Amino acid sequence: MSLQHTFSTGMIWEPLYKWHIPAHPVEVQLFRSQPVRRLKFLHHFGASALFSPMTHSRFEHTVGVWSLMAHFCPDEPLLRIAALLHDIGHLPFSHAVERTLGYDHHQHTERLILNGPVADILTEHGISPAAIVSILNQDSPLTNKTSLMGLDHLDSFLRDTHYAGQQLMPPSELVRKLRLRGNYIETDEETAAALIHAVVEDHRIFLSPPFLAMDALLAKAVAHHCETNPGMKEKLPSLLDHELIQELLQSANPVAKDTMHVLMYEPHRIQITEVPVKGSIEVNIRKIYKKQPLIGDKPASETSFQAAVKLEELQSLSATYFFNI
Repeated sequence: MSLQHTFSTGMIWEPLYKWHIPAHPVEVQLFRSQPVRRLKFLHHFGASALFSPMTHSRFEHTVGVWSLMAHFCPDEPLLRIAALLHDIGHLPFSHAVERTLGYDHHQHTERLILNGPVADILTEHGISPAAIVSILNQDSPLTNKTSLMGLDHLDSFLRDTHYAGQQLMPPSELVRKLRLRGNYIETDEETAAALIHAVVEDHRIFLSPPFLAMDALLAKAVAHHCETNPGMKEKLPSLLDHELIQELLQSANPVAKDTMHVLMYEPHRIQITEVPVKGSIEVNIRKIYKKQPLIGDKPASETSFQAAVKLEELQSLSATYFFNI
């Protein structure tokens, strides 16, 4: 077993799922490429990584999603590559500042696949970059636009709740009780209950007010820094988390600098209210990933009363909060 992510043997150990997955030569090259390696230095859980145990990287998530795809679809090379590349367009701290800057990481992912080192590697191996982009824009085992769960969300829910210590079944046991029915995950009622528990508990964490506040205040800091530095918005997509931290701590904009200092060293000063106060940031919780597996050929909530009741808990998480320092 090798814990190194150098991929020198072509065999990749995924510790969350406790399995070895053989990588194709093109996959080894892609894992070693700068756009993919960069993900090692982006926190999957956004700015909350600055004050919580949720410090896993988007690279670890990528390896996890790729390993799931390779496990369930071993003979689908384009799907495997799509899983490997699906997140390379993320900004520092993942989703934290995207909306504030009007940025779409999906579009940037496509640009990075179609041009540069990733495109060169794919072309060298006779693979069309456009074919990979096409997969990312259609329903597949990776993700889909329905309420049914794909492998991208599966890894996020299991990885997040693992690091939070909020799981009913170890991920390494749970994934071995799953299978694919077309593009969707299928399992038995007991495993579906454990998986839906992970879905709901993950939402409880990342939609809790303190976690939302960290992302909202980071976005505020970045927006103020960009006002002072006109070229910053174009520079931002290529930065690593620690590079953005240094930019903000050294910012000529006092709001950006002071806000970043609080996020780093005094997060206890963040004030959370349910009514607006002067200077506060309003955050409306609207986007909820109400994903579920199949039990047989039906969504779990249509087959299991327990699953339906648990999923309904997500509705109670919709709320509006106001954050200030």
